[in-house]
Amino acid sequence: MTTYVIVGATTLGQSVARQLVTQADSAVRIVHTAKDQLPADLADQVTEFTGDLTKEACYQEALKDQPIVFSALTGMDVDLAFEALFDAQYHQRLQLTRFVMLSTAGVDQEVTGELDYPGITDVKEYLNQQRYAAKLVDEAEFPYTILRPVTLTDNPATTPKIIKEGEAVPAGHVSRGTVATVAAQITINGGYDYQSLAIC
Repeated sequence: MTTYVIVGATTLGQSVARQLVTQADSAVRIVHTAKDQLPADLADQVTEFTGDLTKEACYQEALKDQPIVFSALTGMDVDLAFEALFDAQYHQRLQLTRFVMLSTAGVDQEVTGELDYPGITDVKEYLNQQRYAAKLVDEAEFPYTILRPVTLTDNPATTPKIIKEGEAVPAGHVSRGTVATVAAQITINGGYDYQSLAIC
């Protein structure tokens, strides 16, 4: 059986979860804060773990059985959540199969034009936190893929444009559905190991 763990009950995280629960012989766990609620139909198909995502104890049970992890966390303090997650993994000697991280375009100063960061008031600090979170993922030494979408929208999904690390990324918008599809495919099938990909 393949175990998937999604960190964060965001709209995008829920979309990925819906794609993962259709996989044969799989179990899906979602770790999220107590203030977030899953729709009843999705909650019936997954195992939920709730708590303070910046505390190590929040992850201990969820990370058992060598899961594949997708972090759907957005906004500030992702780095603090990752510190706690990898502390739990390290102290419990839990093995991860793969780690897929949702980050943002702009962390590598690769964006041409002005990119919007809705809800973020301190963009410099936000990008620094994203860089540190990515560093934690890299240092954990499990196969990983970092996804750096441009500004997310609720528009219908389209065919994604994937840009490898080191190449310029045009500022713009991409739908959450598009990013969720890419995230789910990589979470399920692997590929792009140890790479950071922009999604437009």
